[in-house]
Amino acid sequence: MAEEKRIAAVTGAGQGLGRGVALRLADAGYRIALLDRQSCDETAKLLADKGVDSWQHVTDVSDESSVVTVFSAMENEFGVPSALVNAAGIFADHPVHETSVDTWDRIMAVNARGPFLMCREGSRRMKENGGGSIVNILSNAAVQGFANESAYCASKGAALLLTRTLAVELAGHNITVNGVGPGTSETAMGGDYLGEGPIAAHELSRTPLGRWGQPADIAEAVAFFCNQATWVTGQALYVDGGFLATGLPTLKGM
Repeated sequence: MAEEKRIAAVTGAGQGLGRGVALRLADAGYRIALLDRQSCDETAKLLADKGVDSWQHVTDVSDESSVVTVFSAMENEFGVPSALVNAAGIFADHPVHETSVDTWDRIMAVNARGPFLMCREGSRRMKENGGGSIVNILSNAAVQGFANESAYCASKGAALLLTRTLAVELAGHNITVNGVGPGTSETAMGGDYLGEGPIAAHELSRTPLGRWGQPADIAEAVAFFCNQATWVTGQALYVDGGFLATGLPTLKGM
C-alpha cells in the first residue's frame, strides 16, 4: 500500500496568499485542509484539477470554539496535519486618532489571537504525531512602522514574537515554527491597501525588484519552511522585492 500523503492545513485558503500556499503545498505532495470564513470551493476545484485531495471547513480563526471545532473535525474526517500555515489576516487603514477600539480589537483578534489559537491546537496534535512544521504569514510591517497602520503593525509584530517564542517552546517536540513576511502583493487585501491614491507609485519606487509580489512568490518561501528547512526554526523570511532594504520614507500629506 502506498504511503498516505502528508496533510497541510492552510487558513485564509479561499483566496489570495492562502490559495497560493495551498496550491504550492499540493505540488509538494500534501493533501490540503482548506480553512476560511468564506467558501473555498474555487481553491478546492483548482486542487481537484491537479488531482489533489482536499477538505474544507468554515473557520473563524479569532474564535476559540471555532478553532477547537475545526481541529476535531479535521482529525476525525481528514487526518492530523503535519504542516500548518496561518495565512488568514485583515487590516484597516486609519490614522491612530481615528482608530476605534473595535477596529484595534478585531485586527488583533484575527492577526494575533488567530495564529495563537491555531498554533495551540495544531501543535497539540503534531506533538502526539511526532512533529511538524508551522509557518505564520507575517508582513514586513512586523518590523517597520507604516503610517495609518498602527493596529496592523502591532498585530504582525505580535505574530512575529509568537513565532519566535513557539519555536523555542516546541523544538523539543520536533515542531519547527517560522514566519514569512510578504511585502505588498497582488491580492484583494493588497489592492485595498494601495487604493487609488499616491501610495502605490511611492511604494513601488522603493521596491528594488520593481514589481508587486505574487501569491506564488510567498508560497515558495512557505514550501521551503515546510519541506527543506529541517534545521531552521524561529526565523522570519521577508519576501518583499527588497523593500525592507530600502525603506519607505513618509509620504507627504499622509
